[in-house]
Amino acid sequence: MVLHNPNNWHWVNKDVSGWSKKWFDDNLTKIEAKEGDVSAKISKVVSMDGDCDVAQRKGKVITIFDVKLTLEFTGTYFHRIISLFPENPLPIIPSCDSCPCRVRRLKLCPAGSTADGDEVSGTITVPEVSHELDEDEFVFDIDVHSESKEKQAVRDLVKSKIVPQLRSEFVKLAPALIAEHGKDLQHPAGSNPSSGFTTPKYHPPTGAQATKATTTTTQSNAGSVVNTTTVTDNEEFRTTAEELYKTFTDPQRIAAFTRAPPKVFEGAKKGGRFELFGGNVSGEYLELEEPKKIVQSWRLDQWPAGHYSKLSIEFDQNDVDHVTVMRVEWTGVPIGQEEPTKQNWLEYYVRSIKRTFGFGTIL
Repeated sequence: MVLHNPNNWHWVNKDVSGWSKKWFDDNLTKIEAKEGDVSAKISKVVSMDGDCDVAQRKGKVITIFDVKLTLEFTGTYFHRIISLFPENPLPIIPSCDSCPCRVRRLKLCPAGSTADGDEVSGTITVPEVSHELDEDEFVFDIDVHSESKEKQAVRDLVKSKIVPQLRSEFVKLAPALIAEHGKDLQHPAGSNPSSGFTTPKYHPPTGAQATKATTTTTQSNAGSVVNTTTVTDNEEFRTTAEELYKTFTDPQRIAAFTRAPPKVFEGAKKGGRFELFGGNVSGEYLELEEPKKIVQSWRLDQWPAGHYSKLSIEFDQNDVDHVTVMRVEWTGVPIGQEEPTKQNWLEYYVRSIKRTFGFGTIL
């Protein structure tokens, strides 16, 4: 599923830790090596601790991962024995425990080695597999269970043949993540970012709807008389007043949370007109006091022709709680449009801004 990211502008993160763990399981357990009578292979990814993300910012997909891996390996080594009786390839080996012969109790094959070989197991710990490391920068700690001199051959094989294969696999992770998940973060060129998303629509008032605000009469630009009221709203955002102010004045941020480029945007300046959501919302900037206050004329397309409310947005930053309260007041909202206005504001402004920029919990 494509994560909503219109115009590929804003920062989007996707947690891909589960996918990465499976990628390690599938690819690392294919690694094996054999040299002479010694063999080794990666048998299991014991654990993966850390984070793996794919992120997109301003059109570029990047990987961000930093994990610690613990791998299990198994190996086999064979005892090479020089025959004490060259004329006899299968010498008789005493089985007495008191016999000083070092090769007692071994089942010999004609080649002079144990028929099945001795099993060895151990772990490889990689403290850091990171997007910041080059192929030659990975560190490997190799531990052989019940280590002994005889098992050193397996350890040497792991170090000389298995570790280089691990290095080459680790550097394949970033391209694999981008190939698999990059498409979930970006809209392809020429696509319509707003397709599949509903633009502001009419929410009819219910019979139980009651308005406590004072009713006034306003004449629209078209000359008709419209009965109006005042609507207010307060919302908390976990960001600064400056960031929230920019969200309502920067055309790229506006395009991000409205899910499409503005149909009209003459700039965040006094008299600068705008049309958003395909023309369903329009108005102009009347006052700007950075980063504290924005006043706009504002209307929904379904309102009487030529009629605008006055929308005042104040940003009150609380440094103690690390939040900014956005206080909104519309004066001149047509009677019967209070609920649709507030519902559209909450859905297409408040919740969309929180989703897009991570400015708070979406309720």
